[in-house]
Amino acid sequence: GHKEAVEHHVQTTYRSPNGLTPIFAALDDLNPVVTVGQNFDSLLVPKDHPSRSKNDNYYINSEYMLRAHTSAHERDLIGMGLNAFLLTGDVYRRDEIDATHYPAFYQMEGVRLFSQTELLSHGPKLFENGCETTDKQAEHTTSTSQTLERDLKRTLTGIVRALFGNVKTRWIPAFFPFTHPSWELEIFFRGDWLELLGCGVLRQKIVTEAGK
Repeated sequence: GHKEAVEHHVQTTYRSPNGLTPIFAALDDLNPVVTVGQNFDSLLVPKDHPSRSKNDNYYINSEYMLRAHTSAHERDLIGMGLNAFLLTGDVYRRDEIDATHYPAFYQMEGVRLFSQTELLSHGPKLFENGCETTDKQAEHTTSTSQTLERDLKRTLTGIVRALFGNVKTRWIPAFFPFTHPSWELEIFFRGDWLELLGCGVLRQKIVTEAGK
């Protein structure tokens, strides 16, 4: 299936410097019941954000819910010391059923954190006390943001090509509370553009609060 194909591509392409072990851990057995804090607060989703609506989510009670995205586990996994991981699991949203929507579906995501030497080995510093722009977070230098964007888009394009062959793709600027800058990746499918995924540079605040 697609899950196995993605894991195979990522774990054979991205390996430790000696080539013996894959960089990315693969996880698919995390409990889909999460706290509201994990699903929203840990990802910097504002209290009044429409994505928290009871009309869009499966709340168990005021504290627990079925995860609306696998990102609910991101901060915990980073806090456990994982620097690179693929995470797959069922997610639950109160969507109307149509050709591309269903109330429960499989989601897969990846996270990778970089050290100074991995990202800009001989270049400028990673962080600055700057200003946020459309192209970067306040904490990141322009070089950091540009390098992360190139690596992210190259990685995801490689996965899409491994799954679907040489399809036409395009990047659309997007907004997510927990990444900046952010994009959606679309592929040309059956005569039209189809949104395949959302992605972005993880907010430095999330990484910092996880203890990194």
